[in-house]
Formats: sequence, structure tokens, C-alpha cells
Amino acid sequence: MYWKRISFCLCIYGILKEFRPSESYVIPFLQGPRMNFTEEQINNEILPIGIYSLMVSMIFVTLTTDLLRYKAVIVIQAICGTVVYAILSLCTSFPSMIIVQILYGIFSAAEVGYYTYTYSVVDTKYYQTVTSHTRAAHLMGRFISSIVAQLSISANIFDSYQLNFLTLGSLAAGLLWTTVLPSVEQKVIEPEAQKMTAMNIASLTPEEAELEIAENETLQKDTLPTNKDKINWFFKDSQISWNYFQSLCEEYKNLQVLKWSFWIVLATCGFNQVLFYIQSLWESISHESCVEKNCQTYSEWNGAVDAIYTVISFCVTILCGKIAINVDKFGNFIILLSAITQWATLYTSILWNSIYISYINFILYCTVYQGMMTIASTEIAKCVNKDKHGFVFGTNNLLAAILQSLATLFMNSLGMSSSSKALFKWYAGYCFFIGICFLIIFIKQIIRK
Repeated sequence: MYWKRISFCLCIYGILKEFRPSESYVIPFLQGPRMNFTEEQINNEILPIGIYSLMVSMIFVTLTTDLLRYKAVIVIQAICGTVVYAILSLCTSFPSMIIVQILYGIFSAAEVGYYTYTYSVVDTKYYQTVTSHTRAAHLMGRFISSIVAQLSISANIFDSYQLNFLTLGSLAAGLLWTTVLPSVEQKVIEPEAQKMTAMNIASLTPEEAELEIAENETLQKDTLPTNKDKINWFFKDSQISWNYFQSLCEEYKNLQVLKWSFWIVLATCGFNQVLFYIQSLWESISHESCVEKNCQTYSEWNGAVDAIYTVISFCVTILCGKIAINVDKFGNFIILLSAITQWATLYTSILWNSIYISYINFILYCTVYQGMMTIASTEIAKCVNKDKHGFVFGTNNLLAAILQSLATLFMNSLGMSSSSKALFKWYAGYCFFIGICFLIIFIKQIIRK
């Protein structure tokens, strides 16, 4: 029953942290009369800070999550989320928005703590069950959030500014809820002498073994390792640590792991960029389509689109996990087809200049990505050593964040992000580039056969 209580507590937090109805209308809020930022300011000066913060934070989180014992990372996430929406609710200055983006980057990166916490406190046989619980809680929170946001805007119950208070209340409740999560005990580094003693106990008689164990317990209580001892142990075994790191990198010598990791890095970079800037595109299209004086000047169906995307992506993910596909034979072609589909969705969104077509294309784009991520993750998991999954998937996400930051810096330095439509032309071209890369791989595969 203990693991069920842990899973329940974490799922409640997952729902609370994902209940952020204001996110569906954050760009309309920033461009609205209260904040009054321009599209160029948002694209060039505000959103890029969040992207850079995410990259730096992911490096820190990757290196310290185990050291901080998971719960601390969850608490940091809850604190950052609460402060972000407190600032959005109270402040209107440009410097405050920079602080918001920095903290939001930390908030997003700390998601690692949410998904890894359960693995440290429950038995291995419950991993699959608790994983499904936490994923379901994540999606449920997003779905409820999107529905509430859409109903609030459509029925004029709340505006885009007032939705911030709903988000703030949910994240503040999530912060309080983190106090009920059990702490994860720090693992003590076992001295080599104790390891040898444990091996020798097996060769003793039952009476001698019992006496030996009692003496060792007394000795451990009197000689617990200090921080200095742990530091000395770390430097003493640094060569072992370096060799272990090299063994982790060996996983990328597998061509299947390398190919699918290559796609994940490229596709995740593009997907995150689209998520960051899609509302700016919708606002741009809505303003241009607004002909009447008193017409709706922002994209009012963002919440419904987020809700539909969440549900469809969940169904497609489950479906891709059950359908038998000969990935060895058709994998490259599937990636090629998905890249061309994503290119078409992004390009037609700016070509037809219709907010509703852009909505449909966004749902299709995200659905394709989520389905392909299921396939790619499965193929990598098949080829990677069981004890090295975290390293490979973590490295892929980190490389995607670095590539995303470099792409943002490049586009901003050349002034490409001043217009959302110009920006999405580049994103469409980026998807086309991914398709070309895997077209070449696909042709080589055919020639070899």
C-alpha cells in the first residue's frame, strides 16, 4: 500500500502543477492592454530568455537531481512556478518578464524530478504502474486546464489576465502539497573494507556471522563517513567515474541508437520552438484577419486546441505503443514521411493565413511528433543497456535544448524572429531539412540492399 500512497501524492502534485489555464492565452495577455508588449519584443527579447534558461537549467538539473534526492528538485519547481505567476499577476515591467522567463526555464527543466522521484521510493516491480499514473496525471492536469481556460474565455467568466490568478492558486497549492511527499534517504557510500567484510561473512558459521554483523553495525554507527571522507572517495575513484562515463558514451556506437537519437534531438528542438512561438503566430494571423472595428483581436480557441491536442496525442501514443511496425525496414521512410507532413502543416499555416487552418495544422504537427517520439523511444530502449536509459534520454534532451538555444540566438542575431510568419517559414524549412537528411539515409538503405 505504501507505493500506492506515494503514487497518489505525486499524481495530485502532477495535476496541480499542470493546471495552468493562463498558458493557453499567455501571448494575448502579454500583447494586451495591461502588459502592452509588441510582437517583436516578445519574439526577440522575452521568449528567447526562457529558452536559454531552460538549456542552462537542464545542465544543472541533470547533474544534481540524484544529489539533491529528487524531492528537493520538485520543491524548487513548485517554488519557481508559484513565483512566476505571482510576478505575472502583479508586475508589468520588462525586467520582471525577464525574471519570469528565467524562472520558467528552471520550472520546465525541473520536470525531471517529477518523473524520477517515484523510481527512488518504490519497488522496481511497480515502475510500470507508477509511470502510467504520473503520465496520466500530467495529461489530466493539462486537459482540465485547457478546458477551464476555453470555457472562461468563451463565456467571458475570466479574461487572460484573471486566468493568472487561477494558475497561481493551483501552483501555490502544489507547493504546499510537496510537503506531504516523503523525503528520499541519502545513500551512504560503502567503504571498500565493509564490502570485503560482507563477502567474508558468507564463509563464517551462523554464530560467528551473527557476532560479526553486530560488530560491524556498532562500527558503522561510530564511524559514519563525513563530507570530507566522501570528497576524498570521489577524487580517489575519479578514474573509475571517468571510465564509467566512457562506457555510457559507448551506447552511441550502436547505429540504431545514433540514428533515432539524431532524429529526437532535431525533432525535439523544432517541436519546442513551435510550442514557444505558436501563440505569437496565432495572434499575428488573428490581427490580420480582423477586419471589423470591434471584432475579436486575439485567438480565442487556444484552450480548446490544447485540450484536443492533449487527448489525440494521448490516443496516438497508446496506439503507436501497440501497433507492430517493422521499424528496421520502414523506419527511415516513416521519419521521412513525418518530417514532410510537419513541413506541410507549418508551411500551409502561414500560406493560407487562416487561424482555424493553423489550429488544425498545429494539432496534426504535435500528434505526428508525439507518435514518432513513442516509436523512437521504444527503438532506443531496445538497443540500450537497461542501466543506461537515463543517460541516453537525458543526453538527447540536453542536446535538443542546446540546439534550440543556438537556433534562437542565430535567428535573433539576424533579425529573423521579428515576424512570427517569417519565423515559421524557417521552422517549416527546418522540418524539410530533417526530411532531406533521412531521405538520403533511406536511399542509402535501398542501395545497400
